[in-house]
Amino acid sequence: MFASTLVAMTEASLLDFEASRVVALRMQVFMLGGTAAWNEADLMVREKTKAFSQAFLDLAAGSSRSDVYSDLRAIVKENYDRLSERH
Repeated sequence: MFASTLVAMTEASLLDFEASRVVALRMQVFMLGGTAAWNEADLMVREKTKAFSQAFLDLAAGSSRSDVYSDLRAIVKENYDRLSERH
């Protein structure tokens, strides 16, 4: 049990760090303004709503916290890759 808790805590910490990098890239897009900023904001809200819903359903269906964190990290990585291509 301790090992699974430690893995979940590690996944959560990595998710936090990786998400902060995406936030920094999004802030750059938002500071430039214009259509790109509006599109990014819209995409961000839709993605977060979908990711939260999926995480809730996965946990309700019995998935482990570690699996949910891994799925969220994959989404964050896709966002980072997409946003970093602009720079």
